[in-house]
Amino acid sequence: MQRLNQFDPTFKDEVMAEPGGEHLLRCYSCGTCMATCLVRRQYPDYNPRRIMHMVMLGLRDEVLGSHVIWRCSACDDCYEHCPQGIHISDLFKAFRSIALREGRSPPGPTARVNERTCVACGLCVEGCPYDAVELVQKRVLGHEKTVAQVNAALCMSCGVCAASCRSASIDLVDHSDAILFECMQQELLGAEVAA
Repeated sequence: MQRLNQFDPTFKDEVMAEPGGEHLLRCYSCGTCMATCLVRRQYPDYNPRRIMHMVMLGLRDEVLGSHVIWRCSACDDCYEHCPQGIHISDLFKAFRSIALREGRSPPGPTARVNERTCVACGLCVEGCPYDAVELVQKRVLGHEKTVAQVNAALCMSCGVCAASCRSASIDLVDHSDAILFECMQQELLGAEVAA
């Protein structure tokens, strides 16, 4: 049971002030986003309509602490069918941006860049299907340098950037090639035992 002091009546205004969140109030909970969502097929608890309703009620901690806000794959299939023309992916980017600002982190791994070895070729930027990587100017080891930078609010841990990196400067946190190889070996051994 929620207590009155757990509701934040300004939360919806904060979301609407965030880039991507300006169309929050246009949603009238028709459910079209859920009916067309590919993520929902994999994760039945993924319910954009419910999250938006929680935002409007001011359930700040429940929304920002939910793993659900990190699941939107930004495919925008729901946008094509939404009668209100809402980019659900933009709304979820706004939720994630606020969560990151508050020190919350995605539940899964995100890509990280070794700025010392990054050659700024841009293949990661071109390859990222979520526009989570950009090239920026930074001071690295006392020198100005162009390097890739990952936006954790947009990163979906797909690994495309790591796979395309010629200098092996991008990996997924706690998902090195060695760890992935070990997981694959364990799965293969499990499959052999089951057969």
